[in-house]
Amino acid sequence: MRPSLRISLGLQLFATVLFNNGISSVVNASPLSTRRADTSAVSWYDWGYYGAFPRRSYESFGAESPRPALVATDPRCDDGYTFVEPRGHYVYTPGPVMLDNAGELVWMNTEWGQAMDVKVQRYRDKDYITFWHGTDSGTFGTGSYIMLDEAYQIFKNVTPVGNYAGDLHEFRITDSGTALMTIYHLMAIDMSALGIGQGWIYDSIFQEVDLETGKLIFEWHASDHFPVGDSLAPIGTEGRTSDTAWDYFHINSIDKDSEGNYLISSRYMCNVAAISAEDGHVIWQLGGAKNSFKDLSHGAATNFTWNHHAAWVNSTTLTLFDNGSNGKQNTAEFSRGLMITYDTTAMTATLAQDYISPYKVLAISQGSVQILPNGNVFVGWGHVPAYTEFTPDGHVLCETHIGPINYDVFGWVKNYRTFKYRWVGRPQTLPSLAVRPNQNAVYVSWNGATEVAKWMLQSSPHVAGDSAQDHETVNRTGFETKIAMPSTTNGFVRIVALDKDNQVLAKSAVVPRNEYTVVEPMAAPSRGGWIEPFHALMIAVGSVVGIIIAVCFRFHLRRGFYWVVRRSNRVQYSLLPSK
Repeated sequence: MRPSLRISLGLQLFATVLFNNGISSVVNASPLSTRRADTSAVSWYDWGYYGAFPRRSYESFGAESPRPALVATDPRCDDGYTFVEPRGHYVYTPGPVMLDNAGELVWMNTEWGQAMDVKVQRYRDKDYITFWHGTDSGTFGTGSYIMLDEAYQIFKNVTPVGNYAGDLHEFRITDSGTALMTIYHLMAIDMSALGIGQGWIYDSIFQEVDLETGKLIFEWHASDHFPVGDSLAPIGTEGRTSDTAWDYFHINSIDKDSEGNYLISSRYMCNVAAISAEDGHVIWQLGGAKNSFKDLSHGAATNFTWNHHAAWVNSTTLTLFDNGSNGKQNTAEFSRGLMITYDTTAMTATLAQDYISPYKVLAISQGSVQILPNGNVFVGWGHVPAYTEFTPDGHVLCETHIGPINYDVFGWVKNYRTFKYRWVGRPQTLPSLAVRPNQNAVYVSWNGATEVAKWMLQSSPHVAGDSAQDHETVNRTGFETKIAMPSTTNGFVRIVALDKDNQVLAKSAVVPRNEYTVVEPMAAPSRGGWIEPFHALMIAVGSVVGIIIAVCFRFHLRRGFYWVVRRSNRVQYSLLPSK
C-alpha cells in the first residue's frame, strides 16, 4: 500500500472515529475480495473502528453480546444457530454464545467464564448444549465438561476417570452413550533420543467413559505409541524440568467410527492417526513424518501442518483443519479446511476439496470444520475471529467476523471452534423487561427462548397485575424488542411472550410504568480487560496531530496570537454603571 494511501486511510479512520454518532447492532462490512490485502476489502470493522471486540449492549439484558460483521450472506446458508466462544484480551466476560444467521444474539451465559468447544450433542434422544470450562494454560486446559438441557440447566458435569482433569480440546458424545475426552498429564520420560536424558513432557491422553455409569471404557496414552523424537515441534529449552515440561504431541480432537476405532489429531506430529479400539496400536497415520499413504494430490492431501479438528465423514472420508502455522513457523500462506478421501487397501489419499477463507487468513492456532445437514461446509478460523459457510465444492456463501481480523495475530479476540446446530430453548427464567419512561417505551428480551414470535404489552392499575388490559402486540425483532406504551397504559406493566400460534409461553414480572427499571448485570467471574486500543490511538493521534500543527504553523499561530493581543489593547472598556 502506498504511503499516501496509508495516510489517507488513517486520516479517514481518525475523522470517522471522532465524528461518528452511533452504529447499528450488526455491521455490514465491505464486499469480499480475493485478497485480504486488497484495499477494496478494507472495512472499518476489520481495522478496529468498532473496537477490538465489538459489543452490543441492551436495556433489558444485563450482558454485552458480540456485534458481528456480516461480510457475506446467502439464503442457501444453513438456518441453524451458530455457537461461538469468544475469548481473548478484550473479551471481558467470556462464555458460550448462540447467534442466529442475522448476527442477533439468541443466548449467552457468562457465569462459567471461559468456555471451549461449545456445541449441541445428542444423548438418549435429547439434545444438550455441551462445553468445557475451567483453567486454560495457553496450550491445554484443566476443568470439566458441562451438559445443559433445553432449559439451560446443568444435566451433567462430567470429569475424566481417575486423577485427571478434563482438557479443553474435545468432549464428544458417541451414539452409544459414551463420551470421548482429551487429557494432558505431566510425566517424566526418557528423552535420550533428543540428547536430554531424563526429561519431562505433557502426555496426550484420551478416555472413553460411559456417561450413565461413569465407567472407563478405554484409555490411550500417546507416550506409549509415539516416541518423543517423532515430534515436529522444536523442543527449544523445554523438557528439562517439570516446570518446563514439553507438549510434544498435543492431541486436539477425537472421533470414533462404527467399528469402534478412534481418529485423533496431533498438532505437533502434524498428523491424523487411526487408533485400534482393541489394544490402542496405531492402525495408520495420515500426514506427518511417518505418513502411511501415497498422496494422489501431489502433496495437497498430506502436507497439512499444525492441524486441528479431525473428524470422520464416513469410512473413506475425513475432514480436518489445516492451520499451516503454529505462530512461530509458517508452512503455508493461509489456513484451509480439508476434505480428504482415503483408501486403506491401496493406501492412497486424495484431497477431495479444500475450503479457503476469502480473506486468505492464516490461523496460528485452533479452528474447526463441520459438515452441515444441508451439505454445506462450515469452517471456524480459530485464532482469526471469523467463520465461513461454503458450498460443498468450496464456494463462499456466508462470511461473518466477530472481531477485527486484521489484528488476529495479537489474540485480542479468538474463537476455538465454531459450529452450527438446530436448537430449541425453553428457559425456566421469565422474559426480562425494562421500562424507559423518558422514551415512553419498554424493552423486552428473553435469553435463550427460541420459540417467541410476538410480544404483547399488558397493563394493570394493580401492582399484582390482576385485571390486566391488553395493549400492543408486536413481532419479535431480534434479541431485544422495543414497545411503545400508549396513553391508555395503566400504572403497572408486564410483557407476555407468544409463540407463532399466539399461545402464551410466559409472562414477565409486573413493574411500574413510570419508574426506570434497573437490570442487574449477568454474573461473571471477571469483568476486567485491556484498554481499547483505539481509545489509546485516538489520544495518541490527536496529540501527534496537535504537535504537527503547532510545529508546522508556529509562525502563523504566533502572528495570530500577537494580532489578538494588539486588538485587545485597542479596545476601550467602560465601567459598568454603579447601582
